Amino acid sequence: MSNTVVEPFRTQNLYEASYLRMRGFKLIGKERLGQKVTVIFEPHPDIDDAVMSFHNGGGHVEPKALFAAYRDLKDYVFQR
Repeated sequence: MSNTVVEPFRTQNLYEASYLRMRGFKLIGKERLGQKVTVIFEPHPDIDDAVMSFHNGGGHVEPKALFAAYRDLKDYVFQR
């Protein structure tokens, strides 16, 4: 049985979002509600596993690339 993903993945955690970018998930937008910004990723059947990997410390990425992804994402989130 396949997992059908129809909803985009949303997060307000920039570290989590940076990790997902490093894992190759496609960023499709952002939503701003007051001071809170939600980053939105394209639906993907593996994104939930990647999020669990991030929170469980199982995902390893190149640190410099992760920091660069974080800086780029932060710039994207805070541009008006």
